Amino acid sequence: MFKKLLSLMMVISMLLTCLLSAGVSASAQQTDAAETGLTRSCQDGNILQCFNWTLSQIKEELPNIAKAGFTCVQTSPLQAHDGRNQWYWLYQPTGFTIGNELGSYSDLEALCEEADKYGVRIIVDVVANHLAGSNSGNLANSVEAVFKNNKAAYFHNLGAKSNDDNRYEVTQKNIGMPDLNSENTAIQEMVAAMIERYKAAGVDGIRWDAAKHIALPSENCGFWSRMAQIDIYQYGEILGAPAGNSHETINNPLMQEYAQYLSVTDSKYSSELLSAVRNGSIYKTTGYWNKRDIASDHLVYWAESHDTYSNDGDEGWTKNLDQGVIDKAYAILGARAESHALYLSRPSAKNSQSIYYGRKGSTHYTCDAITAVNRFHNAMIGTAEKYYTNANCYVVSRSDSKATGGAVIVSMKNADVDVSVNNSGAFVPVGTYTDQVSGSSWTVTDTKITGHIGSSGIAVIQTEKPLIGDTDLNGTIDIVDVTMIQKDVSLMITLTQEQRAAADADLNGAVEIVDASMLQRYLADIEVIGSHIGELLPVT
Repeated sequence: MFKKLLSLMMVISMLLTCLLSAGVSASAQQTDAAETGLTRSCQDGNILQCFNWTLSQIKEELPNIAKAGFTCVQTSPLQAHDGRNQWYWLYQPTGFTIGNELGSYSDLEALCEEADKYGVRIIVDVVANHLAGSNSGNLANSVEAVFKNNKAAYFHNLGAKSNDDNRYEVTQKNIGMPDLNSENTAIQEMVAAMIERYKAAGVDGIRWDAAKHIALPSENCGFWSRMAQIDIYQYGEILGAPAGNSHETINNPLMQEYAQYLSVTDSKYSSELLSAVRNGSIYKTTGYWNKRDIASDHLVYWAESHDTYSNDGDEGWTKNLDQGVIDKAYAILGARAESHALYLSRPSAKNSQSIYYGRKGSTHYTCDAITAVNRFHNAMIGTAEKYYTNANCYVVSRSDSKATGGAVIVSMKNADVDVSVNNSGAFVPVGTYTDQVSGSSWTVTDTKITGHIGSSGIAVIQTEKPLIGDTDLNGTIDIVDVTMIQKDVSLMITLTQEQRAAADADLNGAVEIVDASMLQRYLADIEVIGSHIGELLPVT
């Protein structure tokens, strides 16, 4: 009895010492990406677009965002702007100051600090191509004085664009608002200073609005090469192609040059795939820009974006599609290797004039299907892909050629249906799986993947292995896992073989107090040399 009491006191002492030195508490929230299976970089993970949400609304929702497997959250623009309450005013900035109705700079700092606890990365939408005003070039009264006083130098002043296929007009003329002279180094430095401030606040990435309307170094504009000097993730919105419907001999080199400086959107493939899903048909093409010498890890896909939902007319073509159709397209895109996909939190309203900023959108992103797809994406980082269509289904299979693998299967014709798709060469490891969406059982042989797709039309199967550090094997890494190691070392409990494998943070074959120390430092976000915490248990 005395020995057990002494052991307990030792455990409590070690635990309190570590908590005090590391600055964590036993009730602390999850503190790193690995605890929810999130990836560690914006480049690898899927993005939740919290369109029009305030920063405080995003902050409150972080536990659910992390649980749903989104590595990144994309905010709407945070620059001061012209206009009233509709969403599109956020895209008519008055300068490059940070803070508007969505939140202040200090609110942004608080969001980034809280997001770090969950391993969620923050991406901010930035408008740098134009300022508020008219298509004729007149500046809004609210535009900062420095721009008004230097209008001749700070703007292109060439009138409204009339030809989307003319590259010169695309980059030099107004697209509804006065077009900034991005070639001017003073403009470049103003924007760079804003991005540096975002980075100082803890922002992890930038989404560049209207990126194709800012010229490239080969077009005598140093804007993108200047922004690339800032060590932060960046992707640019490029709708269609850089020069509209111009020939590929013009568009391909331009897009390839953009991809030298930032990731780019593949809106063409995204929209064509969604159209096929909407029609219940099979679209055999596996991408657009990845077929034109753009690396897949420099592409961003989406099933829908705020433009395809919130604009009126043909531009807002996805708003009337059922959410289930969007989810199917996202499941295909979000499961793909290397690239990453964006998921829109839909506004409650559909009419452009009734969509207001500051209003939290749909939380449908927490549904089982989207969560399962995101977790599949995160778990399969670094694995190979086979992407094909078979038996009226889209199939994204992933495998590391060892014992890790799985597939996302999306049915085009029906839901609640039995399917059997190919598994040529036993690409997905042979075995029995559980669909992470419906809970149905699936069988994988060396030639077939067979099972029942539930009401969502989406099935997600994958091998399941514990994370190193998850001692109690409950899917999260927290202070309880530390305590279990300490109790095992003190002979108060005996870990199972699988628990011991998960507890072995340094993979030296033994569970020791050093493993507990590594885990404690990890939870406190302190560098841990020699640690494998957060990785999947290696194949034996």
